[in-house]
Amino acid sequence: MVHDEKNNRDQTLVHLDIRLIKPGAQYAYDLMDEYGNVILEAYREFTASLQKHLLSENVRYLYYNPALKRTKDAKQVAIDHVVSQKLQGEVIENAKEIFDFLRENYKSSPSQLLTKSKIDASRKLINRVLEEISDRKDEIFNPLMKLKSLDEYDYLHSTNVSILGALLAYKLEFSKEVQMAMGMGGLFHDIGKTSVAKDILTKAKLSDEEFDIVKGHPHVGYKIIENNPYMNELEKQIVILHHERTDSNGYPFGFDLDHIQQKLPREVRLMSICDVYSALVSERPYGKVYSSAEALRLMLNMIYAPFKAIHHFLPPDFRDFIRALGLSLNEGSFFLKPGDLVRLENGEIAIVEEMNRLYPLNPRVRLITDKDKQPLKRQVQVDLLKDYRTYIANVLERNP
Repeated sequence: MVHDEKNNRDQTLVHLDIRLIKPGAQYAYDLMDEYGNVILEAYREFTASLQKHLLSENVRYLYYNPALKRTKDAKQVAIDHVVSQKLQGEVIENAKEIFDFLRENYKSSPSQLLTKSKIDASRKLINRVLEEISDRKDEIFNPLMKLKSLDEYDYLHSTNVSILGALLAYKLEFSKEVQMAMGMGGLFHDIGKTSVAKDILTKAKLSDEEFDIVKGHPHVGYKIIENNPYMNELEKQIVILHHERTDSNGYPFGFDLDHIQQKLPREVRLMSICDVYSALVSERPYGKVYSSAEALRLMLNMIYAPFKAIHHFLPPDFRDFIRALGLSLNEGSFFLKPGDLVRLENGEIAIVEEMNRLYPLNPRVRLITDKDKQPLKRQVQVDLLKDYRTYIANVLERNP
């Protein structure tokens, strides 16, 4: 097979012309697109439908690293992190300084507390985060830091959401200005919690009155920065709108599905997903700590579908999140796998047969029931790529 070589981060990648790959071919390497996203795992069959789809999307080449050959029973695990532990520590210390300063001085004049020097210091750190992301774009994201005390959760969480937001914006090729805004918005998204008593923030179970106090933090955070000339409008919107949900049960405004689809900026909606992921995988004062795969499966069940009464995210937003970050979050693996039982957005139940690495919510499946959950007389194989409007809306955990 004809191939050329190019250098990428001091490693030699081989590229394969998609037109010359024969359907049915298997490789001992993960095949990636030009952005480092794994399109086909090692030893997975290259199908004619995948070839047709890639060419229709103007994808000409797939790449692999000859130094990362895999055996059929071995899992390649990334060993480096997209942002160094040292820089994560610096961002955490910056967040701690801001949170503690606001908490100590909140009652005086909160809107005057975030000076240009404090904002500039944060921007310099986010810029360094973006530089490391650019240098380490193929590595994994992992919230490395562990809580030393319950009081530290907000610092660590804000740091993780900031790095996730910046990484997501980079992977989706947003402008440098938007990458910075998502990093800054993540860092400041919870500053309104500085008005909430620590014993409430670290409590395992809140009363209705206490939860109402916590639900006020987006609005309080916005009031702190509303008139700050050193923060832009997108950063401010992230602070006040990151808890809105598609089922109208979000806060502080409780926007409905139509409003979120049409008027809530896509960048804000994506930051909401980063916020939820960080909360699920991080050590915190309350709730279970989930693995990355567990968290992503749980979040898949939070996307909107017509049959659901409870939902958080728009399917296209979650699709973008997974396409950009799924492998970076789950150490090179995907959170769905062949054999998983899933429910499609139209209510049909199916079994995953083959994952599509470019569109993870649109694999090849075998339908086993109709939309009313009635078993089909003859099970039908469907490639969800052929109808992009159809998507997986739930992953169903099988009973033992």
